[in-house]
Amino acid sequence: MRIVVLFLASVFLAFSSGPAFADFDQSKAWFQTLTADERTETQANLILLGYYEYLVDGQFGTGTYQALTAFQKSLGRAATGALIEKDRQKLLDLAAQVYNELGMDLVRDEEGQAALILPTALLTVRTPGERGNSYATADGDMVLETSRTLSSERTFRTLYDTLKTPGEGRFILYSNYNDDRFVVSGKQDGRSFYSMFQNVEGESVGYTLTWTEAHDERAGMLSIFITSHFAPLRYMPAEEGQTKVAESPTEARRFGVFELPENAPDTIVLNGEVTLNLAGDFEQAIAARPNARILLLNSPGGYVDNALAVAHEVHRRGMATVVDDGMGCYSACSYIFFAGSPRQAVGELGVHQISAEVADLVLAQTTLSDVLDALDQFGVEQVVITQMLRTPPEDMYVFSEAEIAELGINQGGPIEVADITLSPIGNEPVQDVPTRITPQEDAPVPAPQTAGAAYVQLALQSSEAEAERSLTYARERWAGVLGDAAPEIERAELPQGTVYRIRVPARSLENANAICAAIKSAGGGCYVTRSES
Repeated sequence: MRIVVLFLASVFLAFSSGPAFADFDQSKAWFQTLTADERTETQANLILLGYYEYLVDGQFGTGTYQALTAFQKSLGRAATGALIEKDRQKLLDLAAQVYNELGMDLVRDEEGQAALILPTALLTVRTPGERGNSYATADGDMVLETSRTLSSERTFRTLYDTLKTPGEGRFILYSNYNDDRFVVSGKQDGRSFYSMFQNVEGESVGYTLTWTEAHDERAGMLSIFITSHFAPLRYMPAEEGQTKVAESPTEARRFGVFELPENAPDTIVLNGEVTLNLAGDFEQAIAARPNARILLLNSPGGYVDNALAVAHEVHRRGMATVVDDGMGCYSACSYIFFAGSPRQAVGELGVHQISAEVADLVLAQTTLSDVLDALDQFGVEQVVITQMLRTPPEDMYVFSEAEIAELGINQGGPIEVADITLSPIGNEPVQDVPTRITPQEDAPVPAPQTAGAAYVQLALQSSEAEAERSLTYARERWAGVLGDAAPEIERAELPQGTVYRIRVPARSLENANAICAAIKSAGGGCYVTRSES
């Protein structure tokens, strides 16, 4: 998970007396009364007026609150973060004025295989290309270029590494990467630039916007707005007479980390990390498969708020959630699992405290409150929640088969799922990890190794028997990525009692990070700790 909260009452008491945002909760409550479309529309309108500097996701956070209060201040209103109907209409009217002045319109770029909302009144000069087009102002001071690159020519990660490399008059100010999308911005030869690319079924599809200093304010707004509404053309409904890239009938369609397997028309698969754009990707997956009734989960976790957004939508739709045999659902992914009705965990289900480093204690407490409210709404037993809150962020508590049965974790009858082969997660081979280890039958459990410089933590169990089961699972599940590294069991005394950690000793911190990356790329969950911990 990517939000940090230490569940300590003393910390809460120490910081709760001085709220950072007096009306934050009031603003959030108002925002959540809006429909999903109204929330995204509100954020998009705030972008057009220059108040919101983040991608549209329909989720409430500090950025949305600050944008709403800044807009209210511009009208001479009290900065509550909750718009009265008159001011909400004013926001719509002002944004529509900017939208119309710029001639914002949906452009279906065949050569670049992208659908973008572009300022056609501003970028009036179009120059066609083979795998993309150029859209520019008459004076060339602002230029947007679409492009697509085949993975066989350059992988998604390699393209990112190339674009974020400085030198020869090129300076990088910001870069952010995940397996679904990356952004790189900076300056080159006196012009600012912003590049965004998405990883789309065998190719990288995106655009680069460049501009001179005179266009700084407007171009910054446009880059955020265009990225928020960008979509690969293959995921758009084809217009009459329009060519659409053919999809292989043997491959699952993908929307970010969501897959739509051809042999299971009632199923959507979450296969990968919970990313910042998870909710938007799920919306696209649902639009493409509106009658899906099963969500299959294989994820190491990720961003809390985005997992909760998908969880609430799963709960609202009454979808079943399944962690199938050989799969794992850890950390933030567990919230989505618990939202299912019915729900069934055959593979591993792991939980721990919310974790990450943020200084905003008000936001952190609010996030924890959202998690607890959601779990209560989903009918999760208190003992399950307690186990989550007791497990440190650097550990992962994996529920045993007995606990899954006894604690009401599975609900409803058995859920039949098709035999699905998951796509590999990630695009690059992990370096410094030998490719194969041959497991030995009936091999004795090795004694804990203490000479390693770092450890890869895989699971946490409350009994030795379950720890042995997890150890066997780890040996079999990760045999292809562990190389000569051997999983082990470490007994530890924690405040809640004796626990058993399943971990992998590594010869260096770098090697531990490489092993954990390989496990995550195969759909597992893990954390890296130094030997002294």
